[in-house]
Amino acid sequence: MPVLTIASRKGGTGKSTASVAIASMLDAEGVDVGLLDTDPNQGAYRWATQKYGGTTLKAYAESDTEKLADLLPTLAARHAVLIVDTAGFGNQAATVAMAGADGVLVPVTPGEGDVVEAGRTVGFVEGLAKMARRPIPVRVLPNRLRRSTTLTKHVLAEMDANGLPRLKASLSEAVSYGEMSFSAALPRTGTAAGEVEALVAELRELRWLPEKGATSSLRKEVKA
Repeated sequence: MPVLTIASRKGGTGKSTASVAIASMLDAEGVDVGLLDTDPNQGAYRWATQKYGGTTLKAYAESDTEKLADLLPTLAARHAVLIVDTAGFGNQAATVAMAGADGVLVPVTPGEGDVVEAGRTVGFVEGLAKMARRPIPVRVLPNRLRRSTTLTKHVLAEMDANGLPRLKASLSEAVSYGEMSFSAALPRTGTAAGEVEALVAELRELRWLPEKGATSSLRKEVKA
């Protein structure tokens, strides 16, 4: 089943926010989704196990590289899709998560250094794909944008000038994303809801995510 890894070699880009937003929307759609947190801080795992109000989203936490290498394919087979959150630095667990992905999403926030680091992350994934001798698609997700500002236009132009494969979808600096970490509820209306819906839709167009109501082949066998 698809493995979507959210990664960046830079901290503070919103990886956990993107991970939990995508996972919770898929869960609300009835998709059999697993959320794997490989960050030692376990922010996404705490959100899913202590605050999230859903009952079917399964969350896991593992930052040990050797254990993760065994766990990742096991969880990928268990769920229709596995969302993997990674630490905000270039550690070995993040490398395993990227190497085992069917798609890597790289959030990038406005700033010259952020664009540079996003480019390095994209290059790193491309290098992993060559070593693995298989495609590992990668896309950049513009994050924490302030709509219709000169800075946003400049950042997007810089991404394009540097040849970064960015998504059409993007996430803004909406307050709802910050509130989500406390309320554990993904907004169902308003700007944030529309942005996450557009993101999920575009990832589906790339075939990185399953359709609504999807279950793993293992669970289909059990149900049969």
